[in-house]
Amino acid sequence: MSASLKAQLALVAGKLLLRAGDLATAQCEATAGIGSYSVVPAPEVRQSVHRDVVRVTAALRGEEHPGDEVARDERETGRRRALQGVPVADVLAAYRHGIALLRDEFLRIARDQGVSTDAMLLGVERIWRLGDHYGDELLAGHREAGLDLTRRAERQRTALLAHVLEGTMTTEQMVAAGAGFGLAADRRYWVLRARSASTDPLALTRMLERAAGPRHTVLAGAYGGDAATVLSRPVTGELADDVTAGLAGPAGLSQLHDGFAEATRLLEAATRFGHRGIVDRRRMALRLPVVNDPELGKHLHARYIAPVEAESAIGDTLLTSVEAYLSRRRSIPEAAAALSIHVNTLRYRLDRFAALTRADLQNTETTFEIWWALQYRRMCASPL
Repeated sequence: MSASLKAQLALVAGKLLLRAGDLATAQCEATAGIGSYSVVPAPEVRQSVHRDVVRVTAALRGEEHPGDEVARDERETGRRRALQGVPVADVLAAYRHGIALLRDEFLRIARDQGVSTDAMLLGVERIWRLGDHYGDELLAGHREAGLDLTRRAERQRTALLAHVLEGTMTTEQMVAAGAGFGLAADRRYWVLRARSASTDPLALTRMLERAAGPRHTVLAGAYGGDAATVLSRPVTGELADDVTAGLAGPAGLSQLHDGFAEATRLLEAATRFGHRGIVDRRRMALRLPVVNDPELGKHLHARYIAPVEAESAIGDTLLTSVEAYLSRRRSIPEAAAALSIHVNTLRYRLDRFAALTRADLQNTETTFEIWWALQYRRMCASPL
């Protein structure tokens, strides 16, 4: 750079520095028009503008990057704006306005001083380069703080979820701690606990949130190797094919602990029976007693299953046939069609089962006992 250009830029830089106070006032007036900046004290804005004037004048003199300390200052400013709740778009708008203000004042002074076009172009280039460089630092600081806030909120949400599910908070404490998440004493909620063999709990949590909808997901997080949510309405969206979830509700805040215990029992029962999707009390009404009364299951298994299993050659075939028969309203034609066998073949198998167990398949009470024994057998065969 020629000595002439250097001297011209130094002249303008000196006069620009003298205008720092007026430029700060103008920037304060501009940011006052940005609603989110109402939380930022005016002295902070004035201080930021003064720093920018000093940096611009240094850049005009050839000191384009004053150093790492300036970058840290801008990052800290960005972090502070994020903590003050100023959106990143507003931060960027205010910063760009401030740089444009300095550019316009530079050009005004340059024209008044008769500075050459080459000097003005070089000066504007340095101002914008400086603005881009430190604007990136400002936005990086804002993003870092935003991520920190998000992580903190997520930790608070997960901790609150655990307290709610474990019943370690009073209703008043839940309302106070959950106000920001939407917990209210006068509302009723659903509790869901889900499990998947192929999806980790955090990813499963996000899946549940998408299925329920963000407006209806009050609390969500990983819990005990599963995903758990408190919802303002039942899940209606689709889940992955290998997801099993127990759903309980609706319940008030004071009953959420009991609701979660029920959702857990439903999930465990559904898992034992190999069910997929969302199961509630209605869907598991008959199978829950099978899980909860293993002694009766053992007795019925010995009565109706063990004698058939002793027929090792055809035992499984007989039991599969009886199960198909019971699940199709004891209709031999429907069951035979489902098994892809002739009706007479099915009749033979049912007669053989009856002979081995001395069971009357026309007796409703007996068929219910057989159904219970078959469900217990299936439950025992399923991994936990």
